[in-house]
Amino acid sequence: MRAAIFRNGEIVVDRMADPTPGPGQVLVKTLACGICGSDLHARQHAPRMVEMARKVGRKPMDLSRDVVFGHEFCCEIVDFGPGTERKLRPGTRVCS
Repeated sequence: MRAAIFRNGEIVVDRMADPTPGPGQVLVKTLACGICGSDLHARQHAPRMVEMARKVGRKPMDLSRDVVFGHEFCCEIVDFGPGTERKLRPGTRVCS
């Protein structure tokens, strides 16, 4: 799949392996996605954000790995992982 990826301090568009849903997760197909101000802020200040997350006891981003940006999206449900309630049908459009 193609994704906007935060890699080595830059946002790049690249291909990555198609995801599979894990326990309690839903697999979706992205229809539209935006990069918001918090993503751009993370790009510019990621090391400081990691430091602050550690100080307040939150799990920080792992900057040694690719981070997929774009948490504001519209998508449709494709599949379900184990342990999901499956209240919505595949093809249902959802957003975050």
